[in-house]
Amino acid sequence: MKLGRRFRITVTVVLVLLAVYFIFPFYWLTIGITKNVGQLFQKSLLPGIPSHLRENVSRVFAYQDGVFFHWMGNSLLYAGVGAFMGVFIASLAGYAFRRYDFIGRRLLFVLILAFAMVPGFATTLPLFMMFRDLNLLDTRLAILLPSFVNVFGTYMMVAYWNQVSDEVFDAAEIDGANDFTIYWRIGLPNIFPGAITLFLLAFVGAWNNFFLPLVLLNSRAKMPLILGITTITDPQGFPVYNLTLTASFFTILPLLIMFISLQRYFKPQVYMR
Repeated sequence: MKLGRRFRITVTVVLVLLAVYFIFPFYWLTIGITKNVGQLFQKSLLPGIPSHLRENVSRVFAYQDGVFFHWMGNSLLYAGVGAFMGVFIASLAGYAFRRYDFIGRRLLFVLILAFAMVPGFATTLPLFMMFRDLNLLDTRLAILLPSFVNVFGTYMMVAYWNQVSDEVFDAAEIDGANDFTIYWRIGLPNIFPGAITLFLLAFVGAWNNFFLPLVLLNSRAKMPLILGITTITDPQGFPVYNLTLTASFFTILPLLIMFISLQRYFKPQVYMR
């Protein structure tokens, strides 16, 4: 009995320490937006006194005639459209793997698994060379197009489509439904949790994508928020840390809202029939 109690206490302490470890960066960011540069370098873990929150927020929103809102709009465009198209195309590919028995099906699936393990930054140089030849450098399409092809999403969608039983497809065919009707009206409602899960993962990945825009974009007006906030400087070109921290706080708010809203759909399941 004592051993079991000690074990529970130990587990509780470890979990509390881990919770503090993961929550502390967000706490530090939250108190950081209440400080000016001088207070930041005091290395205090308390909010700024006097508070400079209102001043920091107003200066971020007014920085270079409101370029912050352009960065926010770009991030919503890159992440929203990119995630939606990535999920849509991946769901079509998953439907094809589920419904059709074509030559090389399993080999193609193995290749998809292999390509899913390639880190994203490894494809940046080939993408740069390809978009350079297509005259797409420094365009929004250069950021959007790579997100349309979600290799891991295809693998994930295959798994979710495999949850739909053969009887559902057979019944739809008996009723005279064509492939599009089966996909849109019967299949998608059954894999909706998987589609939302993939959309969430793809949105977060595109929202936090820093390296690809850094390489492919030159215009500040086309930068996503995650890249744009790193360019916040004073007239002499020096970083303004309190404004960067404040902008960073607003950068993570959309992700927090999305996770809280969609977390009940986050149920990844992956396997191949």
